Amino acid sequence: MQGMQLSAKYIEPLTWVTMTAVRAVSFMLILSVSVAAAPNPAFSSGLVVLYPEVRQPYAKIYEDIISGIEETYQSTTNAIAVTPGQSMDYYRTSVEQFDPDTIIALGQPSLKLIEEMNIDVPLVAGAVTHTHAKVHGISMVPDVRVIIDKLLLLDSNVQIVHLVINANNRKKRLQDADVYATSKGINLVVHDVSTVQAAASEYRSILGEIENGDAIWLMRDKALNDSALLSQVLETAWKKKVIVFSSNPIHVKRGALFAIYPNNQKLGLSLGLLAAQSETGDDKPAAMTPLRDVYAIVNGRTSRHLGISLSGKVRSEIDIIL
Repeated sequence: MQGMQLSAKYIEPLTWVTMTAVRAVSFMLILSVSVAAAPNPAFSSGLVVLYPEVRQPYAKIYEDIISGIEETYQSTTNAIAVTPGQSMDYYRTSVEQFDPDTIIALGQPSLKLIEEMNIDVPLVAGAVTHTHAKVHGISMVPDVRVIIDKLLLLDSNVQIVHLVINANNRKKRLQDADVYATSKGINLVVHDVSTVQAAASEYRSILGEIENGDAIWLMRDKALNDSALLSQVLETAWKKKVIVFSSNPIHVKRGALFAIYPNNQKLGLSLGLLAAQSETGDDKPAAMTPLRDVYAIVNGRTSRHLGISLSGKVRSEIDIIL
């Protein structure tokens, strides 16, 4: 069988199409080789997040915060773990390769590292309890206004709040708490102590004279964090039907009425927004703001014992009931 013969009028167009395709493929190959051979300069990622490398369950804190940051920060986010033993040059190179528009330092080690680098990039701090540096950021310490508001939500009849603490370690926070408590009709009574023994003596005195309408605030203080003392306070408060509240959810499991503690995902959302704002040339003075992204956890058994109802509006503002 003879093959079909194409006339010249069909051959010429086909030849043109074939040659055009060949030229296009050749151009793409040349282009791809040129790109591959070109140097890879630093690229702007928008944001770099430094965080301490720690074991679980503490690592989950930073994972949740970074997840929140990525949700609200519109550009790319790159995270760099801060580990012991690495040189300053290593971290400087790691940060500079991304040419960031903003840096978020999570945790005290990351903040200290970035401050020592002295990089001319807007800095936002998060997941720290305190800093002497002038920097925008959000503290890991819950806002006293949030705590007092939650107390009044659960019992609007509270008139006096006792606080046993080393006042020298919390001057600014105690001042803020006193001002806000007063504005809400509450008398904040600070019992200044520096040892566990002195704290035990103060608690015995308070619980011996406490009346209806009084409450006890267990503010974080490492020097006074004694498990036996806490058990004594909670046991006596239960017998006398006295409200005890805290910033530690473990205290709620042991009988405190409620606690306020960080919502790490929401904290990340707020830090992402703060990082974006820092890129707009915001002239607001650098300052750390207290944490308002929190969970509220309540001990249901304690609330029933105290005659506090958790229905309606109250229930809607409680995240967890044990």
